Amino acid sequence: MTKQANIGSYVGVPVFYQNGEMFGTLCAIDSAPSHFTEKDIHILERFSNLFSYVIELEKQVQLDSLTELYSRRYLVDRMENVDKGMVMLIDLDGFKEVNDTYGHDVGDLVLIEVGHRLKSLSSSKLVFRLGGDEFIILFPGEQDDFLMRENARLILNSLSTWDNFSHAVSISASIGIVKMEHPTKLNDMLKKVDNAMYRAKGKGKNCLHFDSM
Repeated sequence: MTKQANIGSYVGVPVFYQNGEMFGTLCAIDSAPSHFTEKDIHILERFSNLFSYVIELEKQVQLDSLTELYSRRYLVDRMENVDKGMVMLIDLDGFKEVNDTYGHDVGDLVLIEVGHRLKSLSSSKLVFRLGGDEFIILFPGEQDDFLMRENARLILNSLSTWDNFSHAVSISASIGIVKMEHPTKLNDMLKKVDNAMYRAKGKGKNCLHFDSM
């Protein structure tokens, strides 16, 4: 492999997130054979530490600290590059009762679990925590109404089942969906999809409502 890639010498050091998870490797490669000293390795390690610091800063900007979903701030950046697509707003039904009954620590566990479920159902999509118990899934370029409704029904089913959760909670979700067929300002889109979500709640909760810009 090294011969085919014309690699005559290599030195690399790992790059880690602060939680110990490996991000990747920072390496130096040359087509000619070389001898790397301890000083060379030390310099590369210093660059690796600096790179770890930078990616942690980027992670804090992009990700919600509780759920590790994308943040509202990152949604602002992503929307600038979306010409058309679908937006899904998910609001939890019964979440206030969880906080009132068990406290905010259990409420946080619910939000984390919701984040896990949304990511598992939307692995190729962009999942954001908008704030509180509201979540956004962005589907850039998607225009298939039937597929979107099917995605929403899968999410409704997933978020209404809590039998194996650590506490006895009764939660479901209301989903508003908006189809964007042209570039749309974020505030306009949020108002539209928020209205669709409340119309879903008006149907009796654990429902979805579909609209378009």
